[in-house]
Amino acid sequence: MARKKRLLWYSISLDTLRGFAIFLTLAALVAVAFFGYRHWEAWALERQATSLVEEARDLTARLHARGELPHFADEFATGRELLHQAEEARARGDLRTTVDRGRQSRDVLAAVLNMLEQKGESGEAQFLAVHGDVEFRRADSNDWEEARHRVVLSSTDRVRTGPNGSADIMFADGTFYTVSPNSSIVVTRRSGGSRNEQAVRMEHGWLNLMTRDNPTRVETPDAQARVSPESEAFVSYEEESRSGRIGAVRGEVQVSNEAGQLRRLDELEQVVQEGALLSEAEPLPAQPQLMTPADRREIDAGRQREVVLSWLPVDSATGYTLQVSRNKLFGDNVIEDGGRTKTSARLRIQGEGNFSWRVAAEGRERERGPWSAVRAFRIASNGRGSHSEDVVPPELVIEEAVGYGSIFIVEGRTEAGATVEVNGEPVQVNADGTFTKTTQLVGEGWSFIEVRARDAWGNTVDRRRRVYIDSP
Repeated sequence: MARKKRLLWYSISLDTLRGFAIFLTLAALVAVAFFGYRHWEAWALERQATSLVEEARDLTARLHARGELPHFADEFATGRELLHQAEEARARGDLRTTVDRGRQSRDVLAAVLNMLEQKGESGEAQFLAVHGDVEFRRADSNDWEEARHRVVLSSTDRVRTGPNGSADIMFADGTFYTVSPNSSIVVTRRSGGSRNEQAVRMEHGWLNLMTRDNPTRVETPDAQARVSPESEAFVSYEEESRSGRIGAVRGEVQVSNEAGQLRRLDELEQVVQEGALLSEAEPLPAQPQLMTPADRREIDAGRQREVVLSWLPVDSATGYTLQVSRNKLFGDNVIEDGGRTKTSARLRIQGEGNFSWRVAAEGRERERGPWSAVRAFRIASNGRGSHSEDVVPPELVIEEAVGYGSIFIVEGRTEAGATVEVNGEPVQVNADGTFTKTTQLVGEGWSFIEVRARDAWGNTVDRRRRVYIDSP
């Protein structure tokens, strides 16, 4: 009897040892996998840091070989300083800072080189913001390249966006384009009666544009739209059906075709293009006015389960289209809902983040009017809510101020939810606090760009950047 007990005790111990051995084996495999991944991650980070520093060094040498850079001296100095910071971080083993500073240096120096190489070409333009799948192709190349912030475009260069891609493009004369998803355009040369007129040829998709002091022209395969100065318009075109729409949101647009038809559009009017024919001018629904939540509202996810978006009704509107996105370009939307009959929407909170939203009214034929102004809101679990007091001014950094004669492109960042003005003009601030503003200065020689940020509690901070205005 005693012998059986010993055998029973022995069999249980063996099972335990086997289980323990399996556990140790699995733990060892997990440890090997973990340290293997960490080793690969460190190797990849080292390789990326080395590549970015070498790229920045090469760009520095190429720019230095050009001699003096009077128009881009500040940008060149910024790029070199960022490279120096990257090299210092690498020397002390801080690879993540090396990658961050190296990438910034490379981008700044590459933008300067691109502008120098392309300067003086007709139809010069530049990417101001890119989201999602956006590519461009040079006129003398068959290769498509990934679009990046500050890359310069010249005459006959092509731009295309994917299903989740969108881009803001700025022309040298101040004309501002937003290229929507699934679009393709070609930058074309100046032509026509005005030597200052710049143009875009649209192959398919949707464009929104705003002009400043000069007119611009947008061509489709069967028509062309000449947009007057200080105007806002849109152009859409579908290749398969050879149909599209051209509308004036503000100002004046003239639409013509080879058959000699001419349509003059005033504010909130459009024409429908069917093949080579143009409809008469038709009214567009007005721009909706957003109500709640207030712009840049911070919502505490710990206290609210949903967000209510609301807007005022538009006369003659039969429905509305609502877009909610994680970026101001609305290239990859969280919500895109057309045909809504109500003037409000309830969104269930499912996580934190920064969001932008806008609304457009729809007419009887489901034609869409101009988008409302964009508003942003932030969802956070901070336990603070939106009513706590704050006496600390918001962060404000002017990252760049690049000039084209008297026109300057100002880029910077502030805290999420703050409002920004550049030389007294309001700025559209992204949900993450970044902003880009085009402003025009008067006179020649040295001047200042003044930027002010104000947070939700009324705290303000001011920054100034000294710039040089070139004569035309």
